[in-house]
Formats: sequence, structure tokens, C-alpha cells
Amino acid sequence: MQPALMCARFSLASPGRIVDRYPQFRLRRTVERRYNIAPTQDVLAVRNDAAGEIAPLRWGLVPAWAQDPAIGPKLINARAETLAERPAFSDALQHRRCVIFADGFYEWSGSKKHRRPHRFVVDCGEPFAFAGLYERWGSAADALETCTIVTCAANPVCATVHDRMPVILGDDAIEPWLDGAVDDAVGTLVPFASSRMTSFLVTPELNRVSFDDPRSLEPIAEEATLF
Repeated sequence: MQPALMCARFSLASPGRIVDRYPQFRLRRTVERRYNIAPTQDVLAVRNDAAGEIAPLRWGLVPAWAQDPAIGPKLINARAETLAERPAFSDALQHRRCVIFADGFYEWSGSKKHRRPHRFVVDCGEPFAFAGLYERWGSAADALETCTIVTCAANPVCATVHDRMPVILGDDAIEPWLDGAVDDAVGTLVPFASSRMTSFLVTPELNRVSFDDPRSLEPIAEEATLF
């Protein structure tokens, strides 16, 4: 297990399926399939002020008070237990929540020289929604819009690789997270049901951020990870 890491890569290989899975949201643009989304890249999200419109946000939160947007890669995740206490997240928790769409995420096991990526999916690969926070940085005319993914303690499926996991919102948790009072929103930040999740090893090529390929989604045998 590697407790220092959190959710730092995920996929959205079938973006067109988002509106089938979540008909309350609208996607009005053509979006490329993504197999290995990494920090500082754009993700698809719905903000709580966007009336259900799915739009891109850059992954890596830049608070409005930040002196430099370079802080973003340091704030790709936000711990659910301390959102209200950390200056980078407390105001966003009150006013700027979002959901971020994915259909799988990755975590790693093994040593630094032999890192083995594991893919985690929900309901055999259906799209799902992470809990997130967003911010706007810079002037209104050309504001940089960024986000972070909220994490919580791992469920038993994820705990085989990592002690944390991204908060995956069940259908009945999306509205309270986006539009509910703060206490109700925080109440949704719990580990997702293990019974609906599976995981499997995927190609070590995923260790490269530049590897954005359908092979990222395919299970491999244990022996295939050996170098």
C-alpha cells in the first residue's frame, strides 16, 4: 500500500454516456475520449451555479487568493475530513461545489521502480461522479476555472492498494452535494459501496502521463507487470 498517494489519474472513455447515466445534466459539446486524465488537464464537471451544464474545469485548484496559479498541482485532492478547516477549501465548500465525471480511476502498488497501476470501476464501467470543489482565479474576463477531487477513507476494495479513495457520489447524494446546506453536503462524503466496485491490474504503460490509450482500460495478468 502507498498511503502518500491519492487520486491522481482517472478516465472518461465514454463521455457521451454521461447524459444517459445522468439525464439531469446537459452536454452541449463534442468531447474526446480520455483514458489517462492527469492533473493540470481539463476534466468534465457540473458546477453548482451552472444549471446542470457540463463544462470543462482544469484539474488542480487555484484559490482566488493565490498569488500564482502554480499552486494548482498541489491541490488536486482535498480531504473530506478537513474541508471546513483548510483555507484553500473552506470557502469553496460553502459556495462552489461541483461533480466531476469519470468511468474509472487508477492507483498504484509496488516500489517506485516497479509501480503497478490498478484500475477501479463502478458497476462494470458505468460513468460516475466524484465530489469536487471549484474556484475562479484572475480577472472576470479571462478567469482560470479549476477544481479538486474530494477524498475519503478507502472502502475494502480500494484499501487493498491505498488507504484513501475519491468520494464517489451515489445518485441520491448528487443533489445534496451540489445544492444542499453544508452539513448535508458533508454528510455525502463517505466511502462508496464496495459491492458496486471492482479493480484489476492494467498495463504499466499507464505510468507515463503521455500514455492516453484504450489499453489503459484492459485487465492484464499479474505476470505481465514484471520487468
